[in-house]
Amino acid sequence: MADASDNEDYREKVDGGVLDLSSKDLYRVPPQIVNGIGPDITKLVLDFNDIKELPASFGEVCINLQVLSLVGNILAELPPSIGNLSQLKELHVNENNLKILPDSLCHLYDLEVLKLTGNQLQVLPDDFGEIRCLKIFYCDENRLVKLPLTLGLLSKLQVMELEDNSLVVIQEGIGQLRSLKIFNVSNNKLEKIHDSFGDLENLEVVDLSGNHMENLPDHFNSAHCVLKFYADRNKLTDVPLWLADMREALEISMSDNQFSKCALSEKMGSTCSKLTLLDMGGNFMDRLPDSFGSMNNIRTLKLGSCIGELERRAFQNGNWLTYLPESFCDLTKLSALYLDENLLQELPENFGNLVNLEFLDLGQNALHELPDSFCKLKSLKVCQLSKNKIQILPSEFGDLSALEDLRLDNNLLEELPQSFNKLTGLKSLDLFNNKLTEIPDALNNFKQLVRLDLSENRFNIPWYDVPQIVTQSKYPQRDPELKDNWRGRARQDLSMLGDKVIKVDVSGEGVDFEAPAKDLGFSENLLRDAVDHGMSFWRSHEGKGRRQKFVRKDDFKFLEVRNRKYYRGDEKEEEESESEKEEEENEEDDYEPPIFQPRNVAEPVSNTMDDGYKAIAGAMEGENWDDELEEVVDPFNIQYDDNYFNNIYQHPRPKTLAEAGYVVDDYLCLPYDIHVQPVSKDRAEPQIEDGQFDDDSEEDGT
Repeated sequence: MADASDNEDYREKVDGGVLDLSSKDLYRVPPQIVNGIGPDITKLVLDFNDIKELPASFGEVCINLQVLSLVGNILAELPPSIGNLSQLKELHVNENNLKILPDSLCHLYDLEVLKLTGNQLQVLPDDFGEIRCLKIFYCDENRLVKLPLTLGLLSKLQVMELEDNSLVVIQEGIGQLRSLKIFNVSNNKLEKIHDSFGDLENLEVVDLSGNHMENLPDHFNSAHCVLKFYADRNKLTDVPLWLADMREALEISMSDNQFSKCALSEKMGSTCSKLTLLDMGGNFMDRLPDSFGSMNNIRTLKLGSCIGELERRAFQNGNWLTYLPESFCDLTKLSALYLDENLLQELPENFGNLVNLEFLDLGQNALHELPDSFCKLKSLKVCQLSKNKIQILPSEFGDLSALEDLRLDNNLLEELPQSFNKLTGLKSLDLFNNKLTEIPDALNNFKQLVRLDLSENRFNIPWYDVPQIVTQSKYPQRDPELKDNWRGRARQDLSMLGDKVIKVDVSGEGVDFEAPAKDLGFSENLLRDAVDHGMSFWRSHEGKGRRQKFVRKDDFKFLEVRNRKYYRGDEKEEEESESEKEEEENEEDDYEPPIFQPRNVAEPVSNTMDDGYKAIAGAMEGENWDDELEEVVDPFNIQYDDNYFNNIYQHPRPKTLAEAGYVVDDYLCLPYDIHVQPVSKDRAEPQIEDGQFDDDSEEDGT
């Protein structure tokens, strides 16, 4: 029993009924609360301690409690007496070890906010719907496999967060939650959501991402008031018709599904005029509606890849767009455009109308050139043109005065325009794997560079003399506002600042490049990972090893005709006759890469002697085996053809074949680059005659 002085000390800490004991290294609820001052407390905060359990009488003592916060403890259960807190309005039990809730929890009839994020709950009490006043319910990051049938009784529920659970189906009761405004069931295992979901009329935010759904309800009464709708990473094949009725929608994201052809309706261009973000990346769409440009409030448009940049490989993950409609350039408010990993061969002539564009990703398309209007993008800061077929840049490319990050790796550039030296604000320049023959003189003007890659070009100098700049990562300092024993980490983008001054020799003069402290306009987390693992920003890198060149299917043509213009080898291209060039142009449209046939491997020389006698360790007369065995021909002394091993190791790599779309046998798909089928060899087997090792004495009968 706590004495009166202890109770008095705790009573002094109660300020207007509020007692905050967070981050006090408590392993239990102070007994003074249970045995003395409990009735005086209306708000109790015990966050970030090491409390394993609440006293059994807790709910009988703190009868006036309205707010109880137990975030970041190690509670395994709540006592049944919790149901006696009849005045409780908010209960926060986030980040604990709860595996089950007491049935008495359903007696908290005045409870309005219940947060159970980050526990181990698999089910909710059957009478959960009896908490009729509940408005906000968080149960994300648990292990729920089903919802109670009484869920539909929560007529006042406005927010329901069920992200990161194991739900397979949403039952019929969902349609009775008439007040629901925010509904999040992302990252579950949902295969179906009941059609009654479409009856809800007040939804403003819907997140169905990361599930296994193949279709959505046929009707959706909330379409007229939805502000944000997410259905990424599902198995949807058809865009619902009611998507075009979202007149108030600000954000729509349905990336990484299985939409094909022109999935978006013409109507959508005129009805969704308030849309600011549209993400349809990672699908199979081959065109956009002609009215697409009518959605002229879009700020962010994603039609490219949906895989993280550093995890990508050399395969198609975006859409199949081959052209952009004329109205596309009416999206004058566009600030971020993702069109990477499509099949674009050209850009509209008026592409420069996108004057507010700051981020542009056109990587891994089939662009041969850029329109002259491209140089009017005065606001452009990040420009990704990697993995195209660009041979020349517009003469006024240097007018992109705001450019900070330029990626032109894996193209066919032979020279840079004279205006390139005007890009004095560049902080990152990637010209890896082009056809440049001279170090650009413009490097002398780029005083703010923190990254430079000029490798794999055609400079007449050793590779180690090619100037390179690599930044050094620095992890952020700890947030001083965090409490000393705060367990967890801030959910924010970690910063990466270059702190290394690197001297680069350009034209015989030393030029100092100092890494600035500003961010570079792209994900700093990705940048830090790239630096730490020795990788580039772009997705052609496959690990910590040396950067690999991007391989296109077109590049394999050199195996059939070495002097095609797609041949990217180091040998000098042979001159072609006019007839051969015309023949190639006619073949390009319907060209299919040849099927690889392994080269003939030289057969090993047989170990059969000239006279037809096969070498064996046969039985001889006499007993002197040691001397006689030395005279036997060595059956394993096989002479190979001079090109035997060369033929083996010049076969196309199985990994390269697989990335190019060819079927590779399973026995080749091992962790090594090259696997050769074993070559059969003859083996000499000694023949033993009966009685060969019998003693002479036995033969004499002695």
